[in-house]
Amino acid sequence: MVKIVVIEDETPIRDAVMDWLGFEGYETAGAANGRLGLEAIYREIPDMIICDIAMPEMDGHEVLIEVRSDASINHIPFIFLTAAADRASVRKGMDMGADDYLTKPFTRDEILNAVRSRLQKKAAQESQLQAQIGVVSSMLSEEREKRLLKSRLVAMFSHDFRNPLTLILSSLDIIRNYKDWLSPQQIEKHYNRIGGSVHLLLQMLDDMLMVAEMESGHIEYAPQPVDITAFVQAIVEEFRLISGQMYALTFYSDIHAEAHIDPKLLRQMLANLISNAIKYSAPQSEITIALREQGSAVELVVEDRGIGIPQDAMPHLFEPFNRASNAKDVRGTGLGLTIVKQAVDLHGGSIAVESVLGEGTRFVVALPCLDAASAGRQ
Repeated sequence: MVKIVVIEDETPIRDAVMDWLGFEGYETAGAANGRLGLEAIYREIPDMIICDIAMPEMDGHEVLIEVRSDASINHIPFIFLTAAADRASVRKGMDMGADDYLTKPFTRDEILNAVRSRLQKKAAQESQLQAQIGVVSSMLSEEREKRLLKSRLVAMFSHDFRNPLTLILSSLDIIRNYKDWLSPQQIEKHYNRIGGSVHLLLQMLDDMLMVAEMESGHIEYAPQPVDITAFVQAIVEEFRLISGQMYALTFYSDIHAEAHIDPKLLRQMLANLISNAIKYSAPQSEITIALREQGSAVELVVEDRGIGIPQDAMPHLFEPFNRASNAKDVRGTGLGLTIVKQAVDLHGGSIAVESVLGEGTRFVVALPCLDAASAGRQ
């Protein structure tokens, strides 16, 4: 069922719009101001947003800025409601990325026509994207194994690059054009999102290079002393910046010593595990990342409360391009865990997996990388 969030501070108007939409079979959620509306958007992840411009606490323009600057929700169609005399606000809203507007007073037919038009346009865009994916899939099926690997890599990174690049461009555009309307905290948030997205793009490039090295049989292993707690915490923070309010990432560590480890391989290992945890978890889920000291080994745990892994998929979990039966609809090529396993093996470590369908998955990586003299030292 199509879900629509209606943000309007005038209760009679909000109720009327929600009633009209409800009678037509749409699922609705209402909010009396912009702040509550933004909370509803993150909670509901709707198919469309209808929003008044002039509201207390947070106006419609501020809501639009938040929506368009978050890659997880910036694709949602956005329709403004405005007073007839407020043409300047309408123009400003359209320049900021609104899809349509309705002038008060409006009729039931005007609301429904605007909603149907925007939903049809969204469906057409999604259909076009699926058709393009179908063409690429057909081409991939005809390639030989080596060319298949390269084509899949291109498809994977061309898609996965899109979200951080979109986030960078949207944040830069907002800072450049609306800096005078943003608070210092909002500006800082956009700068942080840009920085986190750049780190994610670098990680994707590292993954691509590692897959190429795996194919050639020449992977560089260069261990060095690393403050592993600070290193892992920085990576977790990058994912917090990118995911925004969509996921609750928790990190803790009881390690107070340096680890002798390859930082590039550790980053690839951890980034892929966290990325998978996010990918296969519902919005608002909690994801836990922990570092524990086990003698002279570091134990890295990444635990989610996502869809889980079927038991019949466990023996093939680290094989290239392997996808579990319940993960077919989630984008990806199945290379992440192959990279993780390779990085673990190069450190002489081990990896264990515990999973329950519908409840979540727990990866435990053990790396023998602490000096005997420093292990256990506080």
